[in-house]
Amino acid sequence: TKNFPGSGLGLSITKKFVELLNGSIKIKSKKGLGTSVVVKLPIK
Repeated sequence: TKNFPGSGLGLSITKKFVELLNGSIKIKSKKGLGTSVVVKLPIK
């Protein structure tokens, strides 16, 4: 596996931002298969 260093704040900040826009975020992760992220935002 590759190592991607970071502060670990990316998803937390993204979640707060999406919630401020009245949206939702769903994250699924499976070892060996990867991670999928779904962001839903309302369109007005």
